[in-house]
Amino acid sequence: MTLLSNKVALVLVDVQYDFLETGTLPVPKSSEIIPVITKLMKLIKDNGGLIVATQDWHPDNHVSFASNHKDKLPFQSTIIYHQGIPVNQVLWPVHCVQNTHGAHIVDAIPSELIDYTVQKGLNHNVDSYSGFADNQYFEITKLAKILYQNHIETVIIVGLAADYCVKMTCLDAIKFGFKTILIKEATRSVNPDEFDSTMELLNSKGVIIAHAKDLAIA
Repeated sequence: MTLLSNKVALVLVDVQYDFLETGTLPVPKSSEIIPVITKLMKLIKDNGGLIVATQDWHPDNHVSFASNHKDKLPFQSTIIYHQGIPVNQVLWPVHCVQNTHGAHIVDAIPSELIDYTVQKGLNHNVDSYSGFADNQYFEITKLAKILYQNHIETVIIVGLAADYCVKMTCLDAIKFGFKTILIKEATRSVNPDEFDSTMELLNSKGVIIAHAKDLAIA
């Protein structure tokens, strides 16, 4: 697969401690993706590409935290209102709180290869899965601008978690006009039973589901 050039960006979605198996919001087998990602980062850099990392960066009063809702438990849902609009909100364990260890990008990821870091989820009133925008599109992050200014045409997406933040970042990458590729071996789901259906959904929306071997990094 000839995808490696200075018009390609690798987007690392939320490869943070709280999403590892030992974190507060553990993604099963999440640590398995780190060697694949590090190899891919080096390959992208060797071919002149761009690397952008997204980072969940929540205030401790974030609306997505179950602990901020009376009588609610993690993984339940509730209706919240943002700017008068009702939204079905999945409630999560407290995770990726600003300036905590759990919010840091995993040390095994070579930070010196990351060109930009895009923080998301800073607005405590609305959740933000995608690296491009919050869930209701009230606020757009700087990710699209970074990609446009660097003349990126293709984005390769990896990270956590496949059924939430990775999925929404992929779908938004399509909306923002980028050829979008997801490396299957470089993502894992919060709910492993939903991994295959997530891949099918993304493929149906125009996301290319590729394998590490396609980029000679297996």
